[in-house]
Amino acid sequence: MNVIDSYLDTLFAPYPDTPRLREARAELRTMMEDQQDGLMEEGLTESQAVGRVIAEFGSLEEVAPVLGIDTELGRAGTGPIPPGAPELDLPRARQYVETLHRTQWMPATGLALFVLCAAPLLLLIATTAPPSGEPVGWAVATGIAAVLVMVAAGLLLLMVRDALLKDYEDIAEGDFTAGAQVLAFAEDLRRRRRRDVTIAAATAILLWVLSALPVILTALLSPDDSFAPLLGVSLTLVMVAAGLAIMTGAGWSDTATENLLQSTARDEDSPEHSESPAIRAIAAIYWPVMAAIYLAWSFLSGDWGITWVLWPVAGVLYAGLYSLSAALRTEDPTPQASRRRR
Repeated sequence: MNVIDSYLDTLFAPYPDTPRLREARAELRTMMEDQQDGLMEEGLTESQAVGRVIAEFGSLEEVAPVLGIDTELGRAGTGPIPPGAPELDLPRARQYVETLHRTQWMPATGLALFVLCAAPLLLLIATTAPPSGEPVGWAVATGIAAVLVMVAAGLLLLMVRDALLKDYEDIAEGDFTAGAQVLAFAEDLRRRRRRDVTIAAATAILLWVLSALPVILTALLSPDDSFAPLLGVSLTLVMVAAGLAIMTGAGWSDTATENLLQSTARDEDSPEHSESPAIRAIAAIYWPVMAAIYLAWSFLSGDWGITWVLWPVAGVLYAGLYSLSAALRTEDPTPQASRRRR
């Protein structure tokens, strides 16, 4: 740790050797050592890890609010963290992380329900419709009811989850001061969860890549007037929903660490959590509208063997809402938001 010690000596040299600054130096050294160890565990060499750590911590003025030495540096109350922001203690940070972990199944299930809501309708049509005939009325009615029920259930799960996290709004919005213990806890959580998050992401991506196969194979291997491609579309929706549930379910630790470290939140781009009311409204009604378009097109044209192509296209367009949400995201001018996006 000689390089870090030399860096800290240079960093603190312009300031008086007071007990508070010596304590702050020890805290900063511990934080830098922990981060260096984490980077070396990822495969970086010692010199690469030290260089990365020094670059990320920057100047003493930048970390002074975290260490609580604004006054000693002669700049009390002028740092990026507002004077009124309360300090977040470690027990409450742990409670926040535990609540996120305990309730993460709700958004994971809710998003999966949004994607899967059309599957019962497609399966009922594919399994009950006579060859080259119109779908059975009861099957269509049951399928439409299933779409509405699944969308309502998904929205309910998201609303309940938001209510359970209401007590931690200050953490989600960055309206707090993170001490050295909280920062160390967040970094440790990120390191411990990195492998699980990576595996979940890889599994989800694999499912999404392979999800095109059921549609392609059933379309190529079934007769022109067959409803079999609807089975392929249903399986595609299942694979996409499974990937989304796996990735979202594993993402609680990323959300927790990003909020505790006051970095940019990941789910701001999600259509359901977009800052744009228009995007949130579109996300809420998207799949029921797609089901209505599918039924109207199918009944009016009678081309049930062709209209199934709407669902893969709808899936691609829904994924595009993420990009649109990011593009329309408004910049929050508050100091807390600026601090989180740094």
